[in-house]
Amino acid sequence: MATPTSTGIGAPGTAPAPANLGRSPMASQPSAQPAAIPFTRGSTLATMKDFTATQNIGTTQQYQLQTNAFLESLILDVSCVVSGNAVTSVTFGKDAPWTIFSQIRLDDPAGQSIIAPISGFQLYLLNIFLSDTDCNFDPTRDPGYFITAPTSSVGAAGSFEFRLVVPIEHRRRDALGALNNSAANQRYLLTITTATTLASTTDQSVAVYTTAPTTVPTFVTISCYQQYWTSPPAVITSSAGQTAVQATPAGLGTVAFIRSETHNEVNGGGTPQIQLSNVGDIISNIIWTLRTSTNNQRDQYSTSSTINGSYTNWPTEFDFLVNDYQTQALSSDDWTRWCGRFYGLYSGVSNYASGLASGAGTTVTSGQLPAACFPMFMFNGLFDTNVNFGAANQYLPTDATTKLQVRGSTFGSGSTNLQVLSRLIRPVSGAALYS
Repeated sequence: MATPTSTGIGAPGTAPAPANLGRSPMASQPSAQPAAIPFTRGSTLATMKDFTATQNIGTTQQYQLQTNAFLESLILDVSCVVSGNAVTSVTFGKDAPWTIFSQIRLDDPAGQSIIAPISGFQLYLLNIFLSDTDCNFDPTRDPGYFITAPTSSVGAAGSFEFRLVVPIEHRRRDALGALNNSAANQRYLLTITTATTLASTTDQSVAVYTTAPTTVPTFVTISCYQQYWTSPPAVITSSAGQTAVQATPAGLGTVAFIRSETHNEVNGGGTPQIQLSNVGDIISNIIWTLRTSTNNQRDQYSTSSTINGSYTNWPTEFDFLVNDYQTQALSSDDWTRWCGRFYGLYSGVSNYASGLASGAGTTVTSGQLPAACFPMFMFNGLFDTNVNFGAANQYLPTDATTKLQVRGSTFGSGSTNLQVLSRLIRPVSGAALYS
């Protein structure tokens, strides 16, 4: 029987094999167009000194920021120096030294607030609890952090120096949220209001000192540094040719806002229904702070053998609902434990944000959670620790009709108000945010 004739490539026969072996892995293929080099690889992350100022206590000053290319964050180095003190018991307030600023605001050139007015203590909370660029860091761990209130009549008692970041860019890996800052006639505006007084006061929400030095400082020194991305070259040339560079940060036009609201529904305690007003964008964190009728201080923490018994006024269970559906039932003990793990704050919970035990002394204990301050870090990760990567795993999308509520949570009778800080992202596209 005759063998069937094969017509496949390489089959026996007299016909030559086709000259075009396009399907062969050995075929010569045209070179693919090289992908553009990412912006954060082609650009340089730079630092510049914007201004140094001595601002009097009890004043408001607006600072026009210098232009560069793409603004990432601001760093505030703050110093307040005491001399000639003779008081043997100088004591800082429970929210000090961050209370040296009563208000901070950042506006864009059109006058829209990017960071709505917040207190210095709230900026301190953002530095600890945001996952954004240059945050997720306890400011008392800064090697340059200094605060002193020795229990003797030391002339410099009451002096302090610290560093806080004003968060602008949302994440560093692709510079999402960096702001275009290249127009000399369109300047971003940083407005700072210093504490009304440095005299002794019992109001813990504003007190720098509860027992002030003999002579209180009359001014504070502020040095502001910008971190920014340079404009990268259009192409990078190598022996293989030229490769284009992405010219702008990912999703240029994306803005990350900070918004603040205060709810008095908790005054006197009970089980109020609280609905948040700051919705309409994508939320990456909400930070809650409970204040009480005792000198307007945060609810105080003490270790307890009773489950969820460390707070007097904070709810034993905090219930959070989205559009009438409960998404979180957070017991105070578990929430505290999760915050310690997520942020690496393993030194316990402190009623004094300075790191000084009882607001006095010279020994700073860092790595503590501030009492009665609870971040909803679960919107920004699925893991135990936060690595400032901006994975966008669990963000909370909202629109103008979204109901975000606290319901069924019982507050103690000493409660006066619940302060709420929100980080809201307004991306140019979902693809830019979730990439």
